[in-house]
Amino acid sequence: MAAYPGADPAGPANVYLPPRPRPQAGYGPPPVPGARTDLIVRQPNQQSGPAAPTSGDLAPAVPDHAAGLSIALTPAELLGQLTPNRSAHLRSTTGMRGALNKVGFNLGLSPDEQRTEQRRARIRRQLTSAYQIAVVNVKGGVGRTTTVAGLGSIFAAFRPDRVAAVDANPDFGDLSGRTGRHQYGLTLRDLVQARGLDSFAAVQSFTTINNADLAVVASPWSSTAIESLSGREYLAAADVLRRHFNLMLIDCGTGLLDSATAGVLQTSHAIVLATPATVRGVTGAVATLEWLDSHGMHRLAAESIIAITHQYPMKPTVAIERIEELFAAAHRPSVVIPYDDHLAEGGEIDLRLLEKETVLAFEELAATLADCFPSHMTGGIAHADRGGRP
Repeated sequence: MAAYPGADPAGPANVYLPPRPRPQAGYGPPPVPGARTDLIVRQPNQQSGPAAPTSGDLAPAVPDHAAGLSIALTPAELLGQLTPNRSAHLRSTTGMRGALNKVGFNLGLSPDEQRTEQRRARIRRQLTSAYQIAVVNVKGGVGRTTTVAGLGSIFAAFRPDRVAAVDANPDFGDLSGRTGRHQYGLTLRDLVQARGLDSFAAVQSFTTINNADLAVVASPWSSTAIESLSGREYLAAADVLRRHFNLMLIDCGTGLLDSATAGVLQTSHAIVLATPATVRGVTGAVATLEWLDSHGMHRLAAESIIAITHQYPMKPTVAIERIEELFAAAHRPSVVIPYDDHLAEGGEIDLRLLEKETVLAFEELAATLADCFPSHMTGGIAHADRGGRP
């Protein structure tokens, strides 16, 4: 069979190919009205790039615009090469940087703001099981309750899980006076005697919640009480609370030998030694460390942190530097909490009313404690109802 005009001589003889249109004087098809006429049109006998496939080549022709695309890269590598032209970053909101940002600048965080972000990231360090911190000193009036209220509020304000503060003082405990009293007067003893505490809502009904989202369990002490808090009661309450709270801070009494405090120390992972900048307070802190060490609680003594509080606006009777040197010699870190008018009032503590330096000191204390949180899965996967906010 004769080949028709336009047939491929190398192809099958019985395949008809229509004749190609003859170009006009080598300039391609007639111009379209309104189209540009200054474009260069390739002549039929010109070639650019790789040679055109023959009629016997079964692979489709690759368009010229795709000839430069590398097919050696995998999709993951191609995605890795995609980067935004302008990455977003945190902008400063304080100081001169913050003032300039308000009028159109785009300045990043200052060194102080970067340190604040890093410190709060330490405070938010993840816990995989319940963790308990006891605040102790064998001397009374040294700022234990104030430390528990301020430290607990900082933890609750910045951590995503549940934080509780428990008043385990078997004598006169007034943690609720620093955080808010229960509207029905419920206490730790009521929590122990209750039934049906499987849900978080049931347990929370025995607590008060302050403005920082800290849950507080009040001491059972009252003017009509005939029996002080016992170690058995505390252990029963702690067992319930640990099922629903990841982090607990315990306000202990002055007697390390009483039943309740013994129960607290038995179940604690770390302690804070609260002391004012006085000879009496520091002496009590040292005596507490020695007692822990001599009664087989070396681990607690080794995990202790000293909170030195300024209780009066005047210069302290003992130089802070000397107190810090004393505990540094025992390889114990210390944090100084400055005098604050709001803390000195003796009422409910509101973080928003504290001086900036005071909040920073409580944050540093919380971050130092969080640095000691376990870094591995010690308790397995937490229960579904433990540690998450409702």
